[in-house]
Amino acid sequence: MMLVRVLFFTLLAAVPALAQTGCADVQAWSACELDFDLMAGENPAQIQLHAEFRSPRHKTYLLRAFVEGSKLVIRFTPTELGTWDYRLTSSLSRLDGKTAQLTARESDAPGFIRTANVHHFATENQKPHLWTAAAMDRFVALPRAEFDSALDQYARDKFTHLRVVLDAGADLREAAERIRSINAKGLTADIVLAAIPAEAGPRAQYAGEMVSRFAAFNITWAGLPSFEATPHGRAVLKDAGRLLQKLDPYDHPRTTLAAATSAALAGDGWMNMLSYGTVDANVGAVEHQFHQRPALNTGIQTQRDLWNATMNGQYPAGGSGPAMKVWAEFMAKSRYWELEPYFDVDGARAVALEGIEYIVYVEKPGLVELTVENHNYDVAWMNPATGDLLPQKDYKGMHFTGEPPDKTHDWVLRVSREGRKEGMLKSYKFDSRRVPVQEVEQNPLRIPFEIAAPEGDQISLARPAKFALKIKRDTRGTRSLLVEWTAEVALDGEGYRVVGTGREGTLAIPSSIANKFPAVMSLRVLLLNANGKAYTLDKVYRLVP
Repeated sequence: MMLVRVLFFTLLAAVPALAQTGCADVQAWSACELDFDLMAGENPAQIQLHAEFRSPRHKTYLLRAFVEGSKLVIRFTPTELGTWDYRLTSSLSRLDGKTAQLTARESDAPGFIRTANVHHFATENQKPHLWTAAAMDRFVALPRAEFDSALDQYARDKFTHLRVVLDAGADLREAAERIRSINAKGLTADIVLAAIPAEAGPRAQYAGEMVSRFAAFNITWAGLPSFEATPHGRAVLKDAGRLLQKLDPYDHPRTTLAAATSAALAGDGWMNMLSYGTVDANVGAVEHQFHQRPALNTGIQTQRDLWNATMNGQYPAGGSGPAMKVWAEFMAKSRYWELEPYFDVDGARAVALEGIEYIVYVEKPGLVELTVENHNYDVAWMNPATGDLLPQKDYKGMHFTGEPPDKTHDWVLRVSREGRKEGMLKSYKFDSRRVPVQEVEQNPLRIPFEIAAPEGDQISLARPAKFALKIKRDTRGTRSLLVEWTAEVALDGEGYRVVGTGREGTLAIPSSIANKFPAVMSLRVLLLNANGKAYTLDKVYRLVP
């Protein structure tokens, strides 16, 4: 295959050249268009046209044309400086086999987003990426002046992403122009595909159209507005996601929005980041220990939601107001791309890069006890509503204790080695450690918990069942627990649903979990103890209407 590709491109000079039409003067990481006018009698619906681009470093990108009025358009972004070759393949003989070149000029753009360091993000220039997103409603329908004004405000508020929805019937030309404007402000567009067809044939055509029109922009694919609410949402997304994965030559990050968690689809192979619609630590913090993917949270409504999602190990993909700007400015001064949830803390929740930086969220002000590595640390309290930073006396030792300056609101505590952080920034390395990935305990003999309820072997949708977790032996680790209850009917393939949180309560099992009744349902408990140790328990029930 490699020999064929090399021979293919060595023949470029032997093929008649194609006149440059739209990318004669383009910067790296900027989208440009190659336009091809149609002649009388040429039906665009019956024409196939794509171009294979070869970079100066011999990486290839295959891009397909889309129809725009009376012309075909190939939208392309060069990812490297220098001269690019490209060759057309078309069902039109007048275009088939034609070749040309374009030259990409230098740009200060950081490049597209990619997943990095297990739970984080980076840009193509090997720099960490701080994901903070807002949602713009009616993004295509807004009057242009309102759109521009709102976009300016999002940029001033330090957002790096803007989530937009492509509804059925949206003006795709206008959508492209507005996404171009979003990119020009330095923001990435997270595209929600609200009109994915239910049928396989139209779905393939739709995915091809979306990739052709939007993949050349700085985007991510955000899936359905809520996959749980879509009939057969898992199957629809599995097919659509794999099509995006196959067709998108830039391999933009992919997920789907969810009312609770998109991790139910993590095993389907197409998704490389997770999305959450709840800030409940029983869901987000627990699943963080089970999945080696970055996570976003679109369910943020308040300042407390924002910081709790952060302690879950999630990036904010929702929310608004001054607290979001405060968060972005504060986190930008941390090593956010290495922070992981940290459990050696009492009276608060924390994320940390052990021995370097500990960020502690105190939702209910009181005494905080934090175990740290033995170093000298800078200490400061931050008001998350205003960003006001109150430096404290430096600390040396292994067991920090302290209280917020007052008890009128929540606080953020930073215990860090600021000089060490500054020195680390001079390193060429993106990260300073391997991210710890724990082995989940599944051996019943080693699990100090058991499912006490539901009792019996049958659950009825008509009579919601109680659930309860029993602690078989108390330890220091059982003093506090985060517990997620999920249910799945594997034969129906809809994926699992979160049906409960906490140690006890009432199961909320949606009827959409199964297509036929009675069904065999697996009830799974995922939990973290106070030390961050992860466990799973399973029990099978007969599910009846």
